[in-house]
Amino acid sequence: MPSCKHLVILILIAAVNVFQLSQSIENEDSQLASKGGLNAEAETIVHKDVDIVEIDVKIDTTEQIEIKATGNAKAAADTILKEDDVTFDQLYAEGVKAYDNQLWYSCATKIERAIKDYRNYKNVLSDCRLDCSKGVRSSKLSNLTSKFAEFTTYVKFLTAADCFRRCKDESLTTHPRVTEKLENAFEKRKPYMYLQFCQFKLDRVKEAASAAYTYYLSNPDDVDIKHNIVFYRDKALVKESDFLDLEIKPYKEHYIRTLLAYGNKYWKGVINHAELCLEDYWKQDERCRADCEAQGRMKGNEFSTGVADLIITIITCQLNCEETLSVVYTDPIQFFLRDMFHYLQFAYYQTNELEKSAEATATFLTFNSSHAVMKENKELLKKKLGYTNDDFIPRKEAAEYLNRKREMQDIMDFINKNYKWPDINEEVDEDEFKDTLDRMEAAEAEHPNDWITRYEKLGMHLIAKSTDLNRPERFVTDGLLKEEQCEEMLILANKLRGATQGSALFDLKLAQQQLLENPEEDFEASLRQFIRAAEVVKHYTQSYLEPESALYFKYTSIVCWSQPEDSDVLKDCYPQEDGTCITFESMSDELFSDGFTTVTYLNNVDEDGDFLFLNENKGVDSSFGVKCGRTVGFNTGDRHAITVPKKGTKRCAMVFRYTTYRSDDEKDFKDLIVLLHRVDELRMGNAQKTSKEVLQNFKERGVKIVKNGEDLKGKERFVADGMASDEQCETLRNVALSLSLLGDGYGHLVSKPSFISPHTEHERYQGITVYRATKLMHQGLISPYGLKSFLELSENARLLVEKYFNLTKPLYFDYTHLVCRTAVDDSKYNRQDLSHPVHADNCNLQPDGSCTKDFPAFTQRDYSALLYLNSDFEGGEFFFAHANKSEQVSLRPKCGRLVGFNAGNFHGVKAVKSGQRCALALWFTLNPNFKELAHIQARKVLKQAEADLKTGNQHQEL
Repeated sequence: MPSCKHLVILILIAAVNVFQLSQSIENEDSQLASKGGLNAEAETIVHKDVDIVEIDVKIDTTEQIEIKATGNAKAAADTILKEDDVTFDQLYAEGVKAYDNQLWYSCATKIERAIKDYRNYKNVLSDCRLDCSKGVRSSKLSNLTSKFAEFTTYVKFLTAADCFRRCKDESLTTHPRVTEKLENAFEKRKPYMYLQFCQFKLDRVKEAASAAYTYYLSNPDDVDIKHNIVFYRDKALVKESDFLDLEIKPYKEHYIRTLLAYGNKYWKGVINHAELCLEDYWKQDERCRADCEAQGRMKGNEFSTGVADLIITIITCQLNCEETLSVVYTDPIQFFLRDMFHYLQFAYYQTNELEKSAEATATFLTFNSSHAVMKENKELLKKKLGYTNDDFIPRKEAAEYLNRKREMQDIMDFINKNYKWPDINEEVDEDEFKDTLDRMEAAEAEHPNDWITRYEKLGMHLIAKSTDLNRPERFVTDGLLKEEQCEEMLILANKLRGATQGSALFDLKLAQQQLLENPEEDFEASLRQFIRAAEVVKHYTQSYLEPESALYFKYTSIVCWSQPEDSDVLKDCYPQEDGTCITFESMSDELFSDGFTTVTYLNNVDEDGDFLFLNENKGVDSSFGVKCGRTVGFNTGDRHAITVPKKGTKRCAMVFRYTTYRSDDEKDFKDLIVLLHRVDELRMGNAQKTSKEVLQNFKERGVKIVKNGEDLKGKERFVADGMASDEQCETLRNVALSLSLLGDGYGHLVSKPSFISPHTEHERYQGITVYRATKLMHQGLISPYGLKSFLELSENARLLVEKYFNLTKPLYFDYTHLVCRTAVDDSKYNRQDLSHPVHADNCNLQPDGSCTKDFPAFTQRDYSALLYLNSDFEGGEFFFAHANKSEQVSLRPKCGRLVGFNAGNFHGVKAVKSGQRCALALWFTLNPNFKELAHIQARKVLKQAEADLKTGNQHQEL
């Protein structure tokens, strides 16, 4: 008899019950709910700014789309855009705009139509692929043949491509403008997040509940949407049966009905819905496999390798179709397809349709020939029907399905074992590129109308704007780079080429070439810093200029100016920031509509070297000195010049040109990013050992896991002892106490001296970063052994966290902070405050117990660890907490004790009542774009210092 493990309380019509979801939320918030927190405060749904994708279109409602399709594609195409011929990308843009303007009816209408239009657009593409593959549609190349075998494959591809394009063009003469980001938003059901709020504002609570639930199914980790669902159920009193999955496929509905009928022993219903489920499942599988042809892009210039890699991507996608289609709720259902035949064989047996029961039994055994219960069922049917083994014939569709799947798997197994995969000298996948400025984007959402305040919080200060500088699109801002970032990028200035007239240029083609030739870690660090800095400057420029469309990099470079040997070469021209020297007459008279330039300086120039804005009379409108982090922005057509510093002085800057045309987006910039990713993956991969090996090695060195997640009442938590020796703990304490900055690493309370902790007035806070420790060692203020201990203990902590949690991706440092908390003289033993209030490391804890991943949270952080250095103090216990900030479990620090946990776990530190508590605090990320580059520089400097100790050389300034 089949198991009922999948049977839950389900909806009556086309949707899944949300009872289990709400129960899990209630369990998570049991402490809060018991105090009335959840129900008392959940008076409305959570409303936050939703991630808005870039929609690079002009909205034109007069644009017409003619429908003139034939074949299967016509059925889908006929349903598209009958109302006013606006495509889903335009509808979505209008819907988002209506949302921003609080036009709720327009928002709901436009978003609903966008979703419907997108669904039908995707159907048109699927149908075209299927029509062409089945010969329903023909190509004008159908009669193209070749006598030569090598051209036969080309002919096949050409014919298929011609057929698909003709089908698509005949189905839709005008196409939506689909970006990858926009398509991802629809695939992740982002429009439903807008829709649920707009429907709620229109008092359509049932529709809002269904939209929220539909979004949740693709985004089950979104805390806000889970609480919204609880609100709809508990406050808006929406029935559980009214929470509908608005994207449900027919086979999923029939699967649910199959389980309901099975639980009620309604065997005819089981048979009816299971058969209908399978009928639609085969169709959806066919469409899934067809849609896999749209996966991936050709990479590189070599035809054979590009096609081969793309074929592998398609086969991998097709192999994953079964798992994709098995997601009825939020996770794949194990043995989804196989178990349908389990239900069928039992239901047919109960209705005495033994031949069909035997067919279902044979089909099930095709999936799993060793299943004990089904083998017993087969023997029973053999006796009742007088069958032999040859009479048990599986269904044709299932047999073909499994044969295809097994062949694809065999192919992939062989490929994985024998195929030569691309190395770092070949093109790599751009999809690995992730935005390095999530926090800045989140800040924009947090303060949409106050961008100056937003950036000032990050240390960037606008010192002159357009009105001060006598022309539009001019600005000057300080603080876009810190001193250490300037120093890191000046390393790239040593790679500059050309200096014929006093200027030398470093661009991204040169960067890629040198990275391929010599992928050293310190050079990689400088390039990553350059990429991050470029994104920061672009974001700032976008906020200041507010252009009609997004800015894209057109050309990025570092340019250094110095006095040429022959000073006459600059006599009759005006030196420019881009390294050229031009006459005044050749300068533009007009501002460009799509071109902007920023210049961000990397060093201080005390004499000369100024930037000059020029007027039409060759006079100077305004001028500015040059210093690290200062950025000057202007229209690319704006007249400007520089003064070249005196001999012996170099003036270096990052020079970025921007465009508003996506088609001109600098390819070298993207190529460098993905090349950096691949170099890093290869480096990390070569150094990797299995989790078992690493954990065994730690064990042999005396490290012991003393508490796991179950002991600590939560997932992804552990405590390990023996991670540092007494000598190492003492060394790091001495480093922290003798040379750390008071309050280093955090902002200070406005009303308190800088040495007071930012979290409580009863404690003093001292800390030191990896960067500062490296500088101090260079200056001879700490020993190489002190820095080495800092780095080794940090790396051991990172490695243990990565391997204990058995992560499938490398874990990187995001931020490392050696810190001590000291009770001040008037600290009282009856203190009720906390040394560090309850919080999570990657989200903002809200009063209702939710935790939002937006500014100012460090949302890139995935895991955290604390390595304690002493125990000779009172108080200061670390504790994990509930969402209502009450304590779950507490831990007493001691030398060598490491606490590792998921960065989303709530935790805090109890008051340090007397003495001093020191620890090495570490935050980690899975995103290489955020990795802490100071570790790379520190290892480089330490290596040089150790070499100098052997030779007796003195350190130079960092």
